[in-house]
Amino acid sequence: MKRGFCVNIKTMLRKLYIRIASSGFLKSVLTLSSGVVIGQAINFLGMPVVGRIYTPAAMGDYTLITANATIISSFVCLGMMTSFMLPKEDEEARGLSKLVTASTVLLTTLVIGVLAACSGFFRIFHTEETPYGVSLLVLWLYIVFNTVSNICYAYVNRQKMYRVMFWNPIITAVINVGVGIVFGLFGWGFLGYTAAHILSFFINILHLTVHANPFGKVSNPEYRGIQLLRAYRRFPLYQMPANLITNLSSQLPVNIIESLYAATELGLYSMAMRIMSLPSTLLATPINRVFFQEASARYNRGENIGDFCYKLLATNIKLAVVPIVVLILLGEPLFALFLGEQWREAGFYAAILGVYQMMLFCSSCLSGDFVIIKKSHWNLISAIVSLALCVALYGFCRFVAAASIIEYLAALSILMTLKIIAAQSALFLYLKFDLKRYLFLILRWVLLPCGAAFLIATLIR
Repeated sequence: MKRGFCVNIKTMLRKLYIRIASSGFLKSVLTLSSGVVIGQAINFLGMPVVGRIYTPAAMGDYTLITANATIISSFVCLGMMTSFMLPKEDEEARGLSKLVTASTVLLTTLVIGVLAACSGFFRIFHTEETPYGVSLLVLWLYIVFNTVSNICYAYVNRQKMYRVMFWNPIITAVINVGVGIVFGLFGWGFLGYTAAHILSFFINILHLTVHANPFGKVSNPEYRGIQLLRAYRRFPLYQMPANLITNLSSQLPVNIIESLYAATELGLYSMAMRIMSLPSTLLATPINRVFFQEASARYNRGENIGDFCYKLLATNIKLAVVPIVVLILLGEPLFALFLGEQWREAGFYAAILGVYQMMLFCSSCLSGDFVIIKKSHWNLISAIVSLALCVALYGFCRFVAAASIIEYLAALSILMTLKIIAAQSALFLYLKFDLKRYLFLILRWVLLPCGAAFLIATLIR
């Protein structure tokens, strides 16, 4: 019996190996995914050291930089970061690379200049460890080097240099963790932590351009500046506003926490989010890649994909609910043990945001669902609703009730969870799938177990 079982396992593994070896697509996906996994493993292993040499205030200031960089990057790149794969000729792609780089440098310089000029009466953020002028310079460096790094990565992806792309997340992780630890030991705080990230972008740019230079010669006048901007005007006209609203809604909580509370609370929040984002980084992207390809093919054949979406969603929820329940019950001691005692409160933040992050992870696995059913504008509506909820919550906490950070995070988690449930309900209604079945899944596998865990955790506290 045991011998037969071993033979079956060997046969199955051999078939899997042959399938992967014969499929260029699977090999490419496996190459890229393994690089991401190794990079995340390096980051994860470095967290206990990083968490002990950087304060929550330093992490909070860094989060302010990245949050505002994400928002500003939405429009300084003209919404064209997804355009590099579209041209048939590499020369046109290089022209796009130069155009987006130039717009990023010029517009970012203009934005930072305006912010510096207005610093006497308006400040976009308030860093605790660094003067505002220095923080603006750091913000400029972060936006420009991060964007150029992404441009280089997209061009290498266009060339299908998957082995080169394999090393990119690993190089980023090694620089971030290794140099970040060294700068932290020097006592450089926020500036050291951010400098490590900017240095990793610079090293990545050098590594990528050596293999495929996106800024090479462009001879055709049609592939330059104004001509390209006219040909690709749909991106700044439509994609840029959509990206801006989406990033505003996702990053607004960072600015709200900074405005209502302090950098220490923001640092605790950012660490909680960083830990909880690991499953999405490792699993959501490859799951979504398979889902989008399969669901698109089925929908184009005229099949109803409601049951397919439901089964994938149900599987992800059942897998994710167990660690979320553990996080709700033991978040504080786990964070204190792993990162150090100064991060204990971050474990409580993670417990409060756990249900929302679980639903966000499951939603990410189904990303592109509205595109598949030809309802792309629903994504914009969803982003606008998220932004409106965040603004309304900020207004309530700022002008109506002086809520604590815990109360704010609890309200944010509840509102965003309900919004995700509403969006998924709209999907299932459109697909004529039994909505009661979906709502019962949420009740049975999300609300009841997580609610019971919160009750137990409250009694323990």
